[in-house]
Amino acid sequence: MSTDRPTPGAGRVPRPSGALPTLETVAARAGVSRQTVSNALHRPDRLAAPTRDRVMRAVRETGYRPSLPARQLATRRAQAVAVRADRPQDGISGMVLDVFFHGLAVAGERSGNRVVLYPEQPDEHSELAVVEGLLGSGAADAVVLTATSVGDGRPAHLIDAGLTFCAFGRPWGVNEPPHDWVDVDGAHGTGLAVAHLLAAGRRRVGFLGWPDDAATGRDRRRGWDEALTAAAVPGPRVEVACENDAAAARTCTAAMLARDDAPDALVCASDSLALGAHRAVLDARADVMVVGFDATPVAAALGLASVAQPVSEAAHTCLELLLPRLGGGDHPARGVLLEPTLAVPT
Repeated sequence: MSTDRPTPGAGRVPRPSGALPTLETVAARAGVSRQTVSNALHRPDRLAAPTRDRVMRAVRETGYRPSLPARQLATRRAQAVAVRADRPQDGISGMVLDVFFHGLAVAGERSGNRVVLYPEQPDEHSELAVVEGLLGSGAADAVVLTATSVGDGRPAHLIDAGLTFCAFGRPWGVNEPPHDWVDVDGAHGTGLAVAHLLAAGRRRVGFLGWPDDAATGRDRRRGWDEALTAAAVPGPRVEVACENDAAAARTCTAAMLARDDAPDALVCASDSLALGAHRAVLDARADVMVVGFDATPVAAALGLASVAQPVSEAAHTCLELLLPRLGGGDHPARGVLLEPTLAVPT
């Protein structure tokens, strides 16, 4: 029987039965010293990128796994990064964080760090108490914050407490990065969606977004608005905000389609909204193109174009920003804004 699955262990260097790869094994494979391998794993900021990449490739090829007890003893660290596990969502939007968690776990495994999940709390104060408990007790060395928003008090509190963290999400409303963060350029993503729809001959491109208190939603709306302005598409423009729920989106879209100035295309702030919009279009038997955001399997199954966020890359980048801080030393805060792409069904 044929299979597309890779053979377990493919690409790894064969080793004698029972022999575990060591730092020396990796060093020989990469053609570097044992200390260089140690730096790549513990203090990657000390190495040039090509050297670090060569060592990490050798780590993967040899199947080397750092000894956690030995590393904890040597570094006096937990070798762990904490991140919040949110309550289950609608089954669509929650897929994004699932990918993020997986990417963080993979990045952690490669650098010898575990990922520790803590449950979502009822408010910021309670969450900060949990984080301080984890970092203060030595159960984790740092935390990755998620779901940042305007007025988010968590970063300032952690800075004041001298705790190590990186945020998956921008410090909204702040120009200079006060701390490490990684985010995805949502405005660029909805701009790609508008360009796709205009190329398809659509001219009345509407927007289905979230209520105005969501900074991420405003960012995605801005990309839609700026792209139409740049393309000199005449108004008026049709837009509606509703909760991130497929049923709510179906109702809102039905109302939009009943208008005299109904759109012939819709850019949606999420795939949950795109699902509801798609159903409303089918109900009305209308010729309206729908583009989602997040490129989930739901959008792919419906044959909808959707903005794909580099979520796994974001997770890896979060850990890359944290590792130099965990290795010691003073480092300037960095903000990294990643560009999404548009996933178009073929």
